[in-house]
Amino acid sequence: MFRVRLHGRGGQGIKTASQILGSAAFFSGFQAQDFPLYGAERRGAPIVAFTRINRQNILERGPILVPDILLIGDESLLEDIQAAPLCGADNFTAIFINSSRLPEKLQENYSLSTLPHVLDITSLCVKFLDNGSSTSAAIAAVGARLLGQIEFPALKEAVELELNAQGINSDLRKKNIDLAEEVFQLLTPMEVKERPEKNITSSKLISSEQKPVVLAAPIILEPGNMALRKTGNWRLDRPEIDYEHCNNCLICYARCPDGVIGIKTDGSPEIDYDHCKGCLICAQECPGHFIKTVKESGSWE
Repeated sequence: MFRVRLHGRGGQGIKTASQILGSAAFFSGFQAQDFPLYGAERRGAPIVAFTRINRQNILERGPILVPDILLIGDESLLEDIQAAPLCGADNFTAIFINSSRLPEKLQENYSLSTLPHVLDITSLCVKFLDNGSSTSAAIAAVGARLLGQIEFPALKEAVELELNAQGINSDLRKKNIDLAEEVFQLLTPMEVKERPEKNITSSKLISSEQKPVVLAAPIILEPGNMALRKTGNWRLDRPEIDYEHCNNCLICYARCPDGVIGIKTDGSPEIDYDHCKGCLICAQECPGHFIKTVKESGSWE
């Protein structure tokens, strides 16, 4: 069995990528299983998805703890201790990172046990789709190509199927197929070693007692604790104030929907990056355009 784990952010198409990869495997004669695992269902929030691929029936269930292939669709997640995309990866795990950096630099900075596969998926998405966040077809193409057992016609059929089911028009589906083909050609297959399978035996059926919903769901009962949830790791882009030209009009302070822009003692605005989600309303509302947008890619250069 091949186990693929995909990491990205809400809105980047990671869930769809796992579906495309699973469908492409199915069209190639495999059994497939794919599903996502959400945290906060919000654009920019870290999510993870899983795809299992096997010639035989797949009896395994639940999240993939030790992946054979690890697809990281957003490089900034590597520094997110909550997302922890490298968790469970070992010397046999093939790691792919969507990045414009050199593989050797990534390996050194993140102490990776193996040299990662790297391709600037974001730039390719901008080239083909004019949207750097729509990575589903590209990430699925990476997984299919690295696995080395899925041919492009099966991948093409899977992209067409999944995007059509989402109501994507034919022109945009064609662009996504062209994007997937470009990614497919830029990468080379690798040898993914199947791990020894564990014997799965049935166990006694356990009847779970019905519990009140407050015991089973993450319901917040205490007031005033939102500051403890640092939502800054949801950002795809960071707003940065140009203090050389800012005239302290404080329109950004008034327009911020989350109240994460404060006022410093000198009267100038200050962004709380621990909680700024990167909606960029402040940049849109700044009358002098003194707030620039910078893509989040990590804290090192």
